[in-house]
Amino acid sequence: MTDVQASATAAADPSQTPALVVRGLVKRYEATLALGGVDVEIRRGAVTAVVGANGSGKTTLLKVVSGLVSATEGTVHGPDGRAVHRLADAQRAGIALVPQEPTVAGHLTVWQNVALGRPRASRGPFLDARRARALAAEASAGLLPADVLDRPAGSLSKSARQLVQLAGAVARDPAVLLLDEPTAVLDEDGVVALHALVRAFVDAGGTVVLVSHRLRDVLDLADDVVVLRNGTVGHAGPVEAGTEAQIVALLSAEERPRRRPHRPDPARVALEATGIRGWRGLEVDSLVVHRGEIVGIAGQSGSGRSRLASVLAGAYPAAGRITVEGRYVATGSIAAARSAGITYIPEDRQATAILANQSVTANLLLGRDGPELRRGPFRRRAAERADAVALIERFEVRPPEPDRPAGLLSGGNQQKLVVGRALSRTQVVVVADEPTQGVDASARGAIHAALLDAAADGAGVVAVCSEFEELFEISDRIVVLCDGRVVLDRPRHELTPAEVLAASLGSIHHSPDADVPGAAAVGVPVPSARATEDQP
Repeated sequence: MTDVQASATAAADPSQTPALVVRGLVKRYEATLALGGVDVEIRRGAVTAVVGANGSGKTTLLKVVSGLVSATEGTVHGPDGRAVHRLADAQRAGIALVPQEPTVAGHLTVWQNVALGRPRASRGPFLDARRARALAAEASAGLLPADVLDRPAGSLSKSARQLVQLAGAVARDPAVLLLDEPTAVLDEDGVVALHALVRAFVDAGGTVVLVSHRLRDVLDLADDVVVLRNGTVGHAGPVEAGTEAQIVALLSAEERPRRRPHRPDPARVALEATGIRGWRGLEVDSLVVHRGEIVGIAGQSGSGRSRLASVLAGAYPAAGRITVEGRYVATGSIAAARSAGITYIPEDRQATAILANQSVTANLLLGRDGPELRRGPFRRRAAERADAVALIERFEVRPPEPDRPAGLLSGGNQQKLVVGRALSRTQVVVVADEPTQGVDASARGAIHAALLDAAADGAGVVAVCSEFEELFEISDRIVVLCDGRVVLDRPRHELTPAEVLAASLGSIHHSPDADVPGAAAVGVPVPSARATEDQP
């Protein structure tokens, strides 16, 4: 289809033409085939979900359609029927991309981030503050409270920064919104606000392409679904009865990783924290984790769950006492925590966990220096590579290329890399903050199996999870935080998701550091509290 033919067809009856037409799309990154010939049409005025395993090509597809990267082969035609080759083409066609990781300018205010570069906010070549602020208020209505517009964007939670990014896309008056894992870092109110915006946008005639690993997003929002498998379309069609089972079957591995049985040892304390005070209102009187036990930490956004994990892992100082197997560990020292046998899986993989320019092998072996990898003063390169290959296979890192720079992996595969590195070492305590954030169903099973294996080997595991169903799947005991304090600490089998939700809500709207845009936290009807807390 030529540009002239496409434009003529669109002009004849725009409502009957696809919003996006992708034909024979191929994208290669050196030896890696990210997209292997994608053919798909996106229906105008509908929500199309794109799902697939990590590394299947979902994000690459959005980047090519948005003009951020160029296709190796194939064509993309936008809602106006014209070909999209570069970012300027996509912007003229009304295509706006909201990437998975928030990329706001932290030193600028929220309204400046939302309005920057938007013609409606400018007077000639200059930004008009009055117009810009009005545009930002309009675009962020329902997403962000009005009183945050004048705050620096960098002072907001990661969830709120993602909503700022979404408001910025809306401010472009797009015809097509491309959303790459938008709920991965959103708290529950943010998810509610996003769903409302998507429905309103489509009701007004817009088109949404939604990449998500969460079936809840797909089933709640999508009219159509496209399943990618290894860079090609494995399924495309309407969301209807039976679609959920079909998607699960396509995404899940043929065999779940085998889970070894584990048994908590109440006579052996792996970690004990007492009198933890200081960092942004954290007040935990006592937390005990036994050998072979998985303690799940729950709480709403701003509850202190990630702050507690960071303190336990030595990432931030706090008053109080932490011991590992009875030995005192200085707070605020990652080196001291690691030396004591604490391994840490941080929430923010990009900021603290991944060396983007280093190879997959280098990232997997970071911090490991045992005799199995050295011969005297020399590193055993063959042993290192073999070890890395084994971890790549165990955690299904895709593409399985040991020499590939880690920054070129998809977000979910970067997460597998972080978890694989952390759990490849012998440890007394594992502190895992949102270990399955952004990964597909198959990788989630592999990570759960690895945490259970660590407990079976005798480690005490602290797992922060915003998905309550995940807590109930892997935990022996569940601890709920609210306003920086422990409000519930009981064995999993004595609790229900509703009880955990009720305890987590508590007085969370009075939390000193809660930054929860959108609907009020109290009254959330589902047992989930996905969020990402501020990191200073």
